[in-house]
Amino acid sequence: MEKKRMLVVDDETEVTSFFTYFLRQKNCEVLVANTGKDVERLLASPSAEIHGALIDLKLPDANGLDLMKRIKAVHPSCEVLIMTGYSTIKTAVTAMQWGARDYLEKPFDDLDSLERIIDAVLDSSTLQEDELAREAARYGILYAPDSPLAKVLAIARKLAKKAIHILIEGETGTGKELMARFLHGASSRAAQPFVAMNCGAVPESLLESELFGYEKGAFTGAVKARKGLFELAHNGTLFLDEIGEAPPAIQVKLLRTLETGEYMRIGAERVGQSNIRILSATNRDLEHEVEMNRFRRDLLYRLEGIKLSIPPLRERIQDIPVIAHAYIRKKVADATEIAPDALELLQHYDWPGNVRQLINVLNQTLALHDGGRIRAEHLPASLRDRAAQRAGVLLVGSQPALHRLIDRECERFVEAITRHLSSIDGIDFDYLLRRIKQLEGEVGRTVIERGLAETKGNRQLLSKKLNITKRTIRYILNEKGSGTSSS
Repeated sequence: MEKKRMLVVDDETEVTSFFTYFLRQKNCEVLVANTGKDVERLLASPSAEIHGALIDLKLPDANGLDLMKRIKAVHPSCEVLIMTGYSTIKTAVTAMQWGARDYLEKPFDDLDSLERIIDAVLDSSTLQEDELAREAARYGILYAPDSPLAKVLAIARKLAKKAIHILIEGETGTGKELMARFLHGASSRAAQPFVAMNCGAVPESLLESELFGYEKGAFTGAVKARKGLFELAHNGTLFLDEIGEAPPAIQVKLLRTLETGEYMRIGAERVGQSNIRILSATNRDLEHEVEMNRFRRDLLYRLEGIKLSIPPLRERIQDIPVIAHAYIRKKVADATEIAPDALELLQHYDWPGNVRQLINVLNQTLALHDGGRIRAEHLPASLRDRAAQRAGVLLVGSQPALHRLIDRECERFVEAITRHLSSIDGIDFDYLLRRIKQLEGEVGRTVIERGLAETKGNRQLLSKKLNITKRTIRYILNEKGSGTSSS
């Protein structure tokens, strides 16, 4: 069996010596670099393929992320593991987003976990995309292979096994609780309880007793003792949805429990200890809430050991056919299908309520549908009109209002010109056509620039919204004289 060639990059001799011994026990050839300059010398000299690299994020003369890019540029198939201290875990996650296989947290106390990660690299085995999709589907998460959600899930699966709290960000209806259940299911706590609570759905007066429990007689109506969620989730996962809704008094108690693992039932004299992992979720900008003094900064730091952001449905429209087909197959016994014209409209709608709204629309459509193929005219009228306006397409019997406005204004423009034509004498026809051509460019640039602002520079999404190619966008911006930067 061919020896794997592994590169260890760290300025600490103890670390390089440890991994040299560790990897040689696994029949690996080991290269060592203590600085960024050492790495550059290794890459410059002719050598066999480097199969894997362990790179410290912080070196005296180099940044680990930059070294990772350099190594993968020369050895594209090299699997990279980032070595990091707790303070740089967020940077390590960024490295994973840029192509690192995983990260190892210093000091290397959990040798079993370390060996599993190293073995996965040496086996060159990665979770196949279809396997990840099947795993996600068990928790109700559906997506297309080229979806932005696929990368989020791949990172989430690796983070699931880490002993760290995770904050899940996303708009209402994107599936934050489903992501939390996926994280729990992929973690070492999967066999233990998963307990969820929506902080915005529980009255403030009851929130403390829900979280921490109470003793018999602690207050009027407490006829018997009751466990709180921290007790119920012991050794498992506690999911706090809409954590931004938690009132200040509860934030203080949560912070103490997160720092110490201790909690106390209302009316109790004895402190309890809970070993749980916190997954939290929000549709708010918690940094903004901190600035407005509505959320504690120290609590935010505790909750967002790592932050995962779920993209809204309008930024992953390739997922809509997958979700729609799967949901209809689940709800309808016969072979009902959704026609391409209906799917096109669904993909051009902006979905402010995200996946939850899509499911509601499908439910409404199925309830009123008499059978057979679901076509565009079967979708709710309000959705058809809005989607048609965004798509720039004409529906049967329903011309979008924006198109009607454009047609009307064009007719007025032609009428205005002809009204002032008492004679064709003295008309510079070339000037007339040139100005109309300039107007075309100005309108085109205005629409494209407004669209890029709305999509935050996402040209792929804008091309779908405007039903044009990215090449057309590039032409309008560059060839027609706009200085707008590309993305």
